[in-house]
Amino acid sequence: LAANATLTSLNMLNSWLTEEGARALVAVAESKPNQVKFLYGIDEDTTSVDFSERGLGPADAVLIAFDLRVNATVTKLDCNDNNFGDEGAHHIAEALKVNATVTE
Repeated sequence: LAANATLTSLNMLNSWLTEEGARALVAVAESKPNQVKFLYGIDEDTTSVDFSERGLGPADAVLIAFDLRVNATVTKLDCNDNNFGDEGAHHIAEALKVNATVTE
């Protein structure tokens, strides 16, 4: 990803990454702000996202948070009944501070 100049999206849903691996992907994506648009499948046309009851963990929360920081179309987000833990919840909360469109 670091050397790729054409990739604009990557869907890492259900990828079994560690939290450290997810943070590494986010760091590379953030270094290419005009290139990589999403890492977890929340593309720019999505308005409602339902990740409820999927057994998602902290690494998933890191990737979801990246997508939420760059997405300006999602208005509804459901992440209930997962295993984000405190750290994962913190990542999503920080992303929601800069996302002005999620209202539900």
